[in-house]
Amino acid sequence: MFELKRRSFIGGAAGLAFALAAGGIAPASAQEGEALKFWVPLPLTGPLSVTGQAQQVGWEHAVDWINKEGGIEGRPIDIEFYDDEYKVELGVAGFKKAVSGGDVVFSGGDGTPFVRAISPENNETYKTLMSNTGAASDLVDTDKYKYHFLVGPTYTDQVHMLFDYIKDNQQGDAEPRVALVYSASEFGRDPLENARELADEMGIEIVLEQETKWVEVDVTSHAIRIRQARPDYVIFHGYAANVWPEIVKLVRDYGVETQFMGTLFGSHPDVVGTIGDAANDYLGTVSVNLLVGEADTPMMKTIDEYLKTWTDKPYTGYANIGYMQSWATAMVLREAIGAAIRNGEELNGDNLIKEISAITDFDAGGIFGMPISFVDNRIPYGVIYRYSIKDGELTVSEAAPWMKVD
Repeated sequence: MFELKRRSFIGGAAGLAFALAAGGIAPASAQEGEALKFWVPLPLTGPLSVTGQAQQVGWEHAVDWINKEGGIEGRPIDIEFYDDEYKVELGVAGFKKAVSGGDVVFSGGDGTPFVRAISPENNETYKTLMSNTGAASDLVDTDKYKYHFLVGPTYTDQVHMLFDYIKDNQQGDAEPRVALVYSASEFGRDPLENARELADEMGIEIVLEQETKWVEVDVTSHAIRIRQARPDYVIFHGYAANVWPEIVKLVRDYGVETQFMGTLFGSHPDVVGTIGDAANDYLGTVSVNLLVGEADTPMMKTIDEYLKTWTDKPYTGYANIGYMQSWATAMVLREAIGAAIRNGEELNGDNLIKEISAITDFDAGGIFGMPISFVDNRIPYGVIYRYSIKDGELTVSEAAPWMKVD
């Protein structure tokens, strides 16, 4: 159904025919004004293609809606997707080619490694506004990542949210016992140092730090270490759909009573739901509102209708995280670029990152669960969802209200 190589569109004409057929959504009419060029690299093939394709659909739907609403101050978005296979060298080469003409208003970034690789040159030469789906803790360094913004909390922020939940629900005077289980990757190790410091400050005892391979078949040794450590909570970080589900199943088989938790990319409803009853009561930090089917705002109802047209993926009323991240980024860009146009500013990186930083109490129509403001070029807000599974049926609910990380 999808073309998984480079392509571009304005407002979703032929490229969005699949989305227009099912929901009675009329084809986009021609827009006045010069198009705003977006360039978005994604892993459309390779081991992370499922994630990249979900993000692409989110972008396509969001851009289609924005253009139908008149674009950004009368200017439509022209978005080009680029398959970088989650390879830094392909991403860097594609970025340089895309921005060399000087007319790209916004560039996506496929993961933190790509952003780290290109930021020094972008800071000095291209000065293009960027964002990405990674959440590395150092992305709050606004000098190092001068033109980059993060649509959500960092990995450290996410661990902080889980620690806050643990303390808020602490029973008795004993320090809560926490096990940190993470992948042997830069992604997995990212928040560890900060987590140790936070635990000391908050009165939380880290009883185990267990590193796993990114891909493992036999997770027995990890499950045994968890059983021996006797944690009250197990936090998984640095995974997608790999390794941690098998650890959860085996730990439950061992009869261990503990609360499983995880950060953003381990909290996809369609992943947690496949684990079965062993994942019942799992808690996960998420940066966007996934409860689309039960939301009542006009914006979320619009997204609900778009999701019903995505016939490649069964729709349960819960959105995919990557899909919603694309919508969130598009809405932030609509706000910032619109402000720059209204102010008569040139659409360069300096002016646009200034408008990003100025976003305060922004209501994205329910895409975030509360009005958000940028702090250090990130959105330090999120929610902890509870994933309940009974007889194979998944329900997702808020375990705590949406919060801002202090």
